[in-house]
Amino acid sequence: MLRAFHFRLGTRLYSVKPAKKDANKYTDTINLPRTRFPTRLSAAKREEQERQILDHKIAPAYKYQEQHKRKPTFVLHDGPPYANGQLHMGHAVNKILKDITLRQRVVHGQQVNYIPGWDCHGLPIELKATSSTAGDQNALDTRRKSRAFALEAIDSQKAEFRSWGILANWQPEDIYLTFRPEFIANQLHMFYNLYERGLVYRDLKPVYWSPSSKTALAEAELEYDANFKSPSVYLRCALNGLSAIEAAQGKQIYALVWTTTPWTLPSNQAICYNSALDYVLVRLLDRGPNELYLMATALIADFEASTQLQCEIVERLAGSALSDCSYQHPIDKTQPNLPFFDATHVQDSKGTGLVHTAPAHGPDDFLISLAKKLPVKCYVNESGVYTEEAPAFLRGQSVLAQGNPLVLQHIAEDVVHASQFEHSYPIDWRTKQPVIIRASEQWFINTDKLKAPAAAALEQVDIYPRANAESSKKALLTQLHKRPYWCISRQRAWGVPIPVLYRRDNNQVVLNAALIEHLCGLLRTEGSMDFWWSKPLEELLPADLLKKLGCEANQLIKGNDIFDIWFDSGSTWSAVLKEQSQQVADLYLEGYDQFTGWFQSSLLMSIAARNCAPYRALFVHGFTVDEKGHKMSKSLGNVISPKQITKKYGTDVLRWWVAFHGTQHMSITVSDKLLQQSAENLSKVRGTLRYLNGVVNQKEHKLSDPTLNDSYLNKYLLHNLLGFEQEIQKLYNGYEYNRVVASIQNFIANQVSGIYVHLIKDRLYCGNNQELQAIRYTLSHCYRQLCKALWPITPYLIEESWSYFDPTGSAFYEESVQADKDWENVQANQIVNAALDIKRLVNQQAGDVNSWHLAVNIKCGSPQQLEMLSALHGQLNVPIANSELCEILQVGSATLQTPLDAATDAAVVTLQTLTAPLCPRCRRYSVVEPEQEICKRCSGILSNKK
Repeated sequence: MLRAFHFRLGTRLYSVKPAKKDANKYTDTINLPRTRFPTRLSAAKREEQERQILDHKIAPAYKYQEQHKRKPTFVLHDGPPYANGQLHMGHAVNKILKDITLRQRVVHGQQVNYIPGWDCHGLPIELKATSSTAGDQNALDTRRKSRAFALEAIDSQKAEFRSWGILANWQPEDIYLTFRPEFIANQLHMFYNLYERGLVYRDLKPVYWSPSSKTALAEAELEYDANFKSPSVYLRCALNGLSAIEAAQGKQIYALVWTTTPWTLPSNQAICYNSALDYVLVRLLDRGPNELYLMATALIADFEASTQLQCEIVERLAGSALSDCSYQHPIDKTQPNLPFFDATHVQDSKGTGLVHTAPAHGPDDFLISLAKKLPVKCYVNESGVYTEEAPAFLRGQSVLAQGNPLVLQHIAEDVVHASQFEHSYPIDWRTKQPVIIRASEQWFINTDKLKAPAAAALEQVDIYPRANAESSKKALLTQLHKRPYWCISRQRAWGVPIPVLYRRDNNQVVLNAALIEHLCGLLRTEGSMDFWWSKPLEELLPADLLKKLGCEANQLIKGNDIFDIWFDSGSTWSAVLKEQSQQVADLYLEGYDQFTGWFQSSLLMSIAARNCAPYRALFVHGFTVDEKGHKMSKSLGNVISPKQITKKYGTDVLRWWVAFHGTQHMSITVSDKLLQQSAENLSKVRGTLRYLNGVVNQKEHKLSDPTLNDSYLNKYLLHNLLGFEQEIQKLYNGYEYNRVVASIQNFIANQVSGIYVHLIKDRLYCGNNQELQAIRYTLSHCYRQLCKALWPITPYLIEESWSYFDPTGSAFYEESVQADKDWENVQANQIVNAALDIKRLVNQQAGDVNSWHLAVNIKCGSPQQLEMLSALHGQLNVPIANSELCEILQVGSATLQTPLDAATDAAVVTLQTLTAPLCPRCRRYSVVEPEQEICKRCSGILSNKK
C-alpha cells in the first residue's frame, strides 16, 4: 500500500508494509502508540457517545465559561427563529455558524453572551395552528391554539438545537420568548415612547394587503413572482375639449391611459401628467377621423409596437398645456369633470405619459391626493372583495379573480388595446397568493426621520465575510432608502395588541402613560395579553384610569390591531441585552434575506429609541440549495434534513460541512457527495488525533523540560505550531471558517503527518527514553493546538478524544491552551526546509529502493546551504549514519561536502546502495558485525531496559 504526503518541496511515496515475521520477537521492545480511543464508532455507539458528551461536557460549558473566562464579554444576539415547525438546513447553517463563532472566542479565553430566543407570534404560526379547524374562530380560540402550537414547536426545536452542541443555557429561564410578559411589557413601553415622540402615528394610507391572509403586510413579508401575468390595457378617457388647440376643434379628444390593474378603475380620481414632457394629439388609422388621442411624444413608438396600431401625429403640445384639462370618469358617469394634475412620478419609460390615479391603491396616487385634497375612495374590503359602495356590477366580487375581466367587459368600447403583461409581482410570503395595494387605517413608524441617522450608523458597522462586505453594505443601504414607510399594524389575533383605545364618536386615539402601566400590570398578573380580547372595557379600565383618560367606558372602543412581528423582533435588543453595556451586540449573524428583515427592523427600532445601531458587526450567510442549485422543497423531493445527516454521519459531520461550505457563497450546496466528503475528511482528522493520543498517551501535569530537546525536527514543528495558532486565530476572527477547515487539513497533512510524524518514527518507535520524552513533549503540544483549532467546529470529537487524554475527566474547554512565544525559531525552520530540499533530490533518484539502504553524498551548492545542513550533520566529508540529516533524508548514511567551486544554489546528490542488512528491530541502521543480531543503537537501548 502506498501513501502520499505533500511536502513544501514535492510529493513522496513511501511504503507502510508490515515488517517481516522474523522481527516479531522485538515487537514488545518498540514504543508503539497505544490508546483506547477507537478508530471509528458504530451508529448506535456514536449516538450514545454524543448523548453522554452532551449531558456531561457540552451542557455545563456555557455556565463554566461565564465563571472562568475573561472579559470583555463578546455578545452575539440571537435572531429569533419562528416557533412554527421542524428545523431545516437553513437553521443548521445559522445556528452552527453562531456556535462556531462563540466557541472560538471561548477557546481563546474570552467570555461570551448568547441567549437563544424564539419569535412566537405572527401569521405563520397562526395559520399552522388553525389549519385543521374549519370556519371562522374567535380570537381567544386562535390565541390558545397558536400558543400551544408555538410551545410545542419551541420544545422540539430546542431539543434539536441542543443536540447540535450549541453553546448556551437551555433552561426555560435562560432563553427569551417574544410572548413572555416581560418581553411584551418592554415592547409596550417602547411603543409608547415612540408615540410620544411622534415617531409612531396612525394614518389612512395605501399599504400592501394580503386578501388571502386578511392583513396588511410589510415589505419584508413579500416575495416576488417573476412570471406573474397581468392584463396590459390601453384605455381611453373622454376629455372635455382642448379649447386652446386649434386642431382639436370639433373633434372628440381622448386621454390614452395604460394600466395593468383595471380592477382599480372604479376608484379613479385623476389623471397625472408631467409638464416637463412633450405630448401629441394623434389619429389612430383604424379609428374614426374625428377621434384624437393624447399621449407623450416619446412613447408613440412603444405604443405602436405594443398594439400594432399606427399613429398619425396631428398636433404637438407642451405638457404645461394640459393643466386645465378635465375628463369623464371611465365607469362612473356621475363624475364628468375629473382633473389633470402635474406630477413628477409620471415618466416616459413605459405607458403613455398619462397615469390613471386611484389614491386608495397606489403610494404616488395617495401623495397626489394629499397635496390636491382628493377623496380616497376604497371599494375593497379586507378579503379583497368589492364592497356595497362599489358599482353594482362589481359588488361581492373578488378584485383579483373577477375584478379585471368584469371591469374590462364593462368599459369594452373604451379599451383601445388589451393583452397580457408578464412581470414581477408581489405575493404573500406565507400563502404565496398575490397581494394588492389598499388604503386602510394603519399604524406606522415614521421612517423618513430615521433613514439618515440609520444610514450614518450603518457606515460604522463592520460586515462579514469581508469578501462580500461592500456589496452587503450597499444592499442594506439600498433597502433602507427604498423603504417608503413601515406599517407596524396587522389585522390578526395571534400577536401583541397595539395598546390603544379610540373614541366612538370621532375615532380619535386615546393613549397615555397611565394606560400603558395599567396594561403592563394586568399582563404580569394574567400572564398573557388575552385579557385584551376577553375583558370588556368596563372591566378592563378602573374608574381612576378612566378619569385620567377623560372618558367614560361606553365612549371608548378597543383597537383590533396587533403589532407586526418585525416590531416584536426589532425590539429584542432592548429586552434581551438589558445586562449588557449600552445594550449593543458585538454581532448579529443571519441570512442575507434579513437585509429587509431583522437587520433593518432592529436598526430602525434602535435608531428611533436611542439613535445608535444595535450591533457593531453583521455576519451575512447564504441559503441552502441542492447540487443543481435548486431551492429545497418537498414538492421537488430534494430535501435533506439535519436529522438525516446527524443520524447517518453524526453531528460533527454536519458541523464540519457548515464550517467548510457555509461562509463561502450565498448559495450553499447540500448534497450526499459533499456530506460524504465531509465524513471522510473528518475521519482522517480522527485518525490523526487517535495517533497523537496513542503517542502522548495520557496528559502529564508537568511536561518534559524542553531544554533537553535539541532535535531540529522538534523545534521545526513547535515553530510551525506557533504560526498555526496565529493563523487559525486570525481566520476565526475574520469569520473565514472555510479557510480554518482548509488550514487545519493542510497542517495535518503536511507539517504533522507528511513531515514530522513520518520522519521521527524511528526515534519514536526505537529511540531512547530522552528522545521519546522530547517527541511526546512536541506532539503533546501539537495535540493540544489541534484540539484548540478543532473544538469550535467539532466539539463532540474533541471532547471524546480529550476524555482518553485527560484521566481526571475534565472537559477540554477547562484547559487553557496557548503556544509559547519561545517556540519561534526561524533558523530551525530554515534548516529543516533546506534538508527537505535535499530529500526531494534523493527521492527523485532513489526510485523504488528502500532509502535506508542508501548512502548519500551531498555537495552543497552554497556556503549558506552547507551551514544549514551542517547543523544537522556535524562533520564534513565523513559518512555518518546517526545524524538528524540522515533521519530527515531517511537514508542509511550521508556524507556532507563543501560547496562546489562554481557557487550555485543547487546541490549535487549522488547515491550508493549499502549491502549490509538492516536491523530487524528498527529497520533503519545496518548490522555491521556478522555476530550481531541487531544494530549497535538498538542493542544499547535494550541493554538499558534490562
